[in-house]
Amino acid sequence: MQIIFHIDLNAFFASAEISVHPELKGKPIVICRESKRSIVTTASYEARKFGIHSAMPLFQAKKLCPHLISVEPHFELYKTLSQNFFEIIATFSPYLEVASIDECYVDMTEYFQNHQEHPQNVAKKIQEKIYDTLLLQCSIGIAPNKFLAKMASDMKKPMGITTITNKDIKTKLWPLSIKDMIGIGKKTQPKLFELGIETIGDIANYHNYEKIKPIFGKNTLIFYQRANGKDFSKINYSKNELKSVGNSTTFESDSNDEQFIRKKFKELSQEVSKRAKKRGLISNSISITLKYSREKSRTKQMIIENYTNEEEIIYGTSLLLFENIYHGELLRLVGVSLNNVIHYKDLNQQISLFDYSDNNDIVQKNMTDQIIDTLNSSFESIQLVKASSLIHEEEIQKKYLKNNE
Repeated sequence: MQIIFHIDLNAFFASAEISVHPELKGKPIVICRESKRSIVTTASYEARKFGIHSAMPLFQAKKLCPHLISVEPHFELYKTLSQNFFEIIATFSPYLEVASIDECYVDMTEYFQNHQEHPQNVAKKIQEKIYDTLLLQCSIGIAPNKFLAKMASDMKKPMGITTITNKDIKTKLWPLSIKDMIGIGKKTQPKLFELGIETIGDIANYHNYEKIKPIFGKNTLIFYQRANGKDFSKINYSKNELKSVGNSTTFESDSNDEQFIRKKFKELSQEVSKRAKKRGLISNSISITLKYSREKSRTKQMIIENYTNEEEIIYGTSLLLFENIYHGELLRLVGVSLNNVIHYKDLNQQISLFDYSDNNDIVQKNMTDQIIDTLNSSFESIQLVKASSLIHEEEIQKKYLKNNE
């Protein structure tokens, strides 16, 4: 039997803002622009207690909660955190389908064939890793198919873990209102209520099949099967490709200490390189992000000659970009990213006779790197690096400045 996880980030946009602005934690906030015509995009759980929800006009939300805090959306931040979220999930299983910016389906069947662990414990491990790394909460549904997994993840929020097996259909699924069934919209609900169809159990009852047929039309059989816990849709692995590999860090306090900032770029470059290598991804586009305040940030990108995922090249390019745009301002966040990534196997470069050996190294890692990566993945308590990576930061910077003069 297959085991499917549905993993859903809780109040994602609001949680993303809180992750970089901890002073907002525990306060009723909504994500939307500050104007009379604004519509709430996301509401924190503290705001939801006042009856505030997405798609509600901001003026109406403020009537329900006069001390409501509205926060301007920062979509680049959400995109980066979303990418990092999916990368973390991919460390548990590569068989995932991205459903939206903040949720995915994951086929964990092979994982449990190779690991003697309980699904609930693994789900808890995933939650902890996402929170420790990104400061984001998520709910996880565990089931034998996609529909049940999605239904399960919606049952406990935030940070809930719910399992639905075939034995649980009658007790956990059938008593739920039709309003809770995935796929039934607000326009369909009153039509079903008029027919006396109030619960998912009513849809699962074959005696009601002909009654609901005019409502669902050609999809009647699908809804009937799902109400009985059956879903034959497969995980669409083609939707799991990452377009970028990035990482960012928020400082405990704003800083303009360049030595400290360079150290952070070093750490971020190590992490980006590690993630890219783990998935066999390379790029010739490297960018950095500097965030000065809640409203002001800047991103700078550079296209380099060859595709890479090597830490030293990512770090050196990041320093070049940093020196180019930084003028001593206080910073609260910095980020590094490989953009428009591709797989090694998809590299289609025209190789010059004079550059053959260098370009060939891009596709095939040298033996030293392979050994180091293998050892580091096997022993979490130690981290091996090449001696060349211990070169003083200023020497690395000079090297890349010289190469780009």
